[in-house]
Amino acid sequence: MTGKWAVILCGGRGSRLGSITDSIPKPLVQVHGKQIIWYSFLGLYKHGFRNFIFPLGYKGEMVREYIYETFGAMECEIYCVDTGEDTLISGRLAQIVHLIPEDFFLINSDTLFDFDIGAMYEQHKRENALVTLASVEVISPWGVIQMYGDKMIGFDRDRKIRYIATEENAMLTGRIFSGLCFINKAALQYVDLNTHINFENELFRAVIARGKASHFDLKGMWFPIDTPKDLDIVNMKVPDINGVGEEAKIVKETLGGMANGNFD
Repeated sequence: MTGKWAVILCGGRGSRLGSITDSIPKPLVQVHGKQIIWYSFLGLYKHGFRNFIFPLGYKGEMVREYIYETFGAMECEIYCVDTGEDTLISGRLAQIVHLIPEDFFLINSDTLFDFDIGAMYEQHKRENALVTLASVEVISPWGVIQMYGDKMIGFDRDRKIRYIATEENAMLTGRIFSGLCFINKAALQYVDLNTHINFENELFRAVIARGKASHFDLKGMWFPIDTPKDLDIVNMKVPDINGVGEEAKIVKETLGGMANGNFD
């Protein structure tokens, strides 16, 4: 994995966090006393990534300053590129893709994760995929009424949901895209980065239709931070039935050595 490239999207406004992001950008919001992007960077570094690209936007200078002050002494290449405050993902990629030689790992900077990224990369290369998508199971945060035909047969909270219904097929299985994916630059021929509004929809549908996509079952920690409630859960300020706050503390402990200069 040494020398692999990561693109960490960190230019959005984080408006769903409300007033929290009025004064600081979302990547610098703290989880257990460390910025979200601290977890992202060191987690990738632990898995051998040595080239990092940060497309900057909202309060980008604050993100740039933090990145260079915190990680500038580590043995890696860091590229912070101002891509505009309100630029779409496709537009941000259009401004940085020339820096990448072949494959890159694309992630959002608002997600905590800890899983076997090396295995995902090996699968991506082994299957000669243009795109490899990591997914997690769908777990409803609301009460789920269980139905059999028109008959109500049960009720549960935090129930895993496997089957989804469409007009064409009522028995498809579905999973949540984690926001983490490996992309080969050759895949970008199927989208116009300067015009497409929904980058993921356009690219993933095109690659899947051509049989060049791979699916990776993410087994490990994954927690996106979208709302103040998410932040309270991971910081253990409210009840956390799934134990994500404790998992985040464990991840922090495992990454702490690298932040203190132990890069092995």
